[in-house]
Amino acid sequence: MKNPVRTLIILFAVLAVVVLACPTIGTIFTGWNLLFDRNGGGVAREIFLRTRLPRLFLALIVGAALECSGAVYQSIFRNSLATPFTLGTASGGAFGAVLAIKFGFDFTVLGISSVTAAAFAGSLLSLFIVYLLGRHRGGVTTSTMLLSGVTVGFFFSAMTMFVHYIMDPSQSYRVVLWTMGSLDITEYGPIFRIAPVAALCLAGLFAMGRQYNQLCLGDEIARSRGVRVERVKNLSFLLTSVLVGAAVSVAGPIAFVGLIIPHIFRMIIGSDYRILLPVTAVGGGAFLALCDTIARIAISPAEIPVGVITAMLGGPFFLFLLLRKSPEDF
Repeated sequence: MKNPVRTLIILFAVLAVVVLACPTIGTIFTGWNLLFDRNGGGVAREIFLRTRLPRLFLALIVGAALECSGAVYQSIFRNSLATPFTLGTASGGAFGAVLAIKFGFDFTVLGISSVTAAAFAGSLLSLFIVYLLGRHRGGVTTSTMLLSGVTVGFFFSAMTMFVHYIMDPSQSYRVVLWTMGSLDITEYGPIFRIAPVAALCLAGLFAMGRQYNQLCLGDEIARSRGVRVERVKNLSFLLTSVLVGAAVSVAGPIAFVGLIIPHIFRMIIGSDYRILLPVTAVGGGAFLALCDTIARIAISPAEIPVGVITAMLGGPFFLFLLLRKSPEDF
């Protein structure tokens, strides 16, 4: 990157345009001026304030959480195809949510719904099991964690399919929508609940940017340069799993978010995690907001779950990475 300052300015300007434009686009075009409309603004103002702004803010938070988690996993595992769901957190979250729907848990505690709480608990349970399996042989190794994550993910996916199979049609439809991933909210409650958690976890990840640069070179090299590898990995697994769990609990498992943006920005600004992680957080939020806008207008007045859009974009990108790199790069 020849001129990092200029590149970052251009990058953030483009991202700002995307974020500002997304909530104005739809069946009814709206504008930010409605925030200051003294005459009430009518239906357009209600749509802007009660539907599009909450979705924008949720997209920014969920996108930042998933994309930064993906970037961190790619450093820790030294694998270009690692995603936020590598450790099975999405499958665990889906299983928790499906159980809550199946058994009719329908209550709210401190503004948190039973499905949201169950999804978050399922994500953390998945992490706990993967961590125990990883520690079984005396250390958290990359290969053990990856294999444990894949295995646990398949197990929870199988359990989810079993519970889904024995549901009644109304419950089944609700589960299908949830597992596709969606940002369809009409209130600010979910945003207020996960924003503080996401901010604290992201701040912790940003603070370890230098250590991630060293981990990309290998554990032994990182240790020789003073990095406490086990401690950094354990803390990273905890922070990213809380981030992913929080995101999945409110938006469902949105596919391939966490794979695309880290790679794009790594090609633009380089691999310095001290810069890459904050930029990825902003870019990830803008990317998910753009995908949600496409989901809203693609077959208007109907709506596509945003997870469908990210999967359609992420699948070809995954294959691009697979074909572009040699086997030893993974």
